[in-house]
Amino acid sequence: MSITLHCNRDWAAGTCATSLITDTTDREQARAFAERQGWRSDPDGKDYCPGHSGRPLFQGVTVVPINRSGPPPAARAVSPSGGAADTVRAASAHLRHLADATTAELHSELAWQAAYVPRARWFMEGVSNAIPGPPGQLAGLLAPESARLAAHLLDRTVTAADGIVAPIPAEAFLLANNIVRSLSR
Repeated sequence: MSITLHCNRDWAAGTCATSLITDTTDREQARAFAERQGWRSDPDGKDYCPGHSGRPLFQGVTVVPINRSGPPPAARAVSPSGGAADTVRAASAHLRHLADATTAELHSELAWQAAYVPRARWFMEGVSNAIPGPPGQLAGLLAPESARLAAHLLDRTVTAADGIVAPIPAEAFLLANNIVRSLSR
């Protein structure tokens, strides 16, 4: 069971719904990471999101290198272990495996290599020809390059800094969980 911090800001019409999911059971470790994300924790035990903490919001820029097969080695070395983090890592590894296998098949099987379609669209065209309509178009969007980028984004959600466990966004965990569950089908 991991700690989820909730913003305690409330007013007459309601409360703030912002929460921060962590992958730790240690409250101090969760709060230390939250503070680095702009959260404020009061001595009375109340937590406030960046929008209600009274602190300026961080306006950093994240650069994602897309011509990589994975995150930098340092990011893997400091990733948290266990629970949700393992699920996210397993999903990322599975996406990379499928992307590599699909790329190999695209370049070795003539059935995928349509002369009238640019090489970058072989996968999308092949899938949408096999599965007509919106389902085929949707499936065709997750080409190997897109799967590798999704794997990279998942890996980034379990990267920790300075030994503090990184929180895993709920959406990233749910995506990873769906991918891992599909392995047993």
